Amino acid sequence: MPRIIAGIAGGIYLETPQGMKTRPTSDRAKEALFSILGEVFSGKKVLDLYSGTGSLGLEALSRGAKSCVFVDRGRKAVENINRNIKKCKLDKGATVLCMDVVKSLDLKDIVREKYSCIFMDPPYDKELLTCTIEKISENDIMAKNGMLIVEHSETEVPPEEIADFRCSGRRRYGAVNFSFYKS
Repeated sequence: MPRIIAGIAGGIYLETPQGMKTRPTSDRAKEALFSILGEVFSGKKVLDLYSGTGSLGLEALSRGAKSCVFVDRGRKAVENINRNIKKCKLDKGATVLCMDVVKSLDLKDIVREKYSCIFMDPPYDKELLTCTIEKISENDIMAKNGMLIVEHSETEVPPEEIADFRCSGRRRYGAVNFSFYKS
């Protein structure tokens, strides 16, 4: 069962949906990821796409992010994210949307914001990486010096350049692969 690693909700275990194909990011991979990102969350806005359990966005909120918008199209996943938000007592600044992720990126409430950190962990090998990143670029929602972190399979590695984004590094932790993009 995944947990919040650090911050005000550190140590709290998160619920994971039963019988779903949700792949919560392992604690080891999440700890390594947030070690790389450092203390960049204080007062920042975060977007967690294909949220699943909400683990990455909740970790950012726990570490001081001002707000996080969680987007997942699965009703059970969204119910689970809401339970985890309450369990971690991170309601303030959390918004959860149950809808198609690519379509959500056209919503006025989403596109009027600039996000310092965007996490995306789409279902593996469903060809959602490129279209999602292109939509993020098209709507210009990344804050200056922001970071886009893409979790992906070993077989579906996103290209070095997509739209306005360039890959600044890649890391692998067991079966978990991360690509980091800056615009």
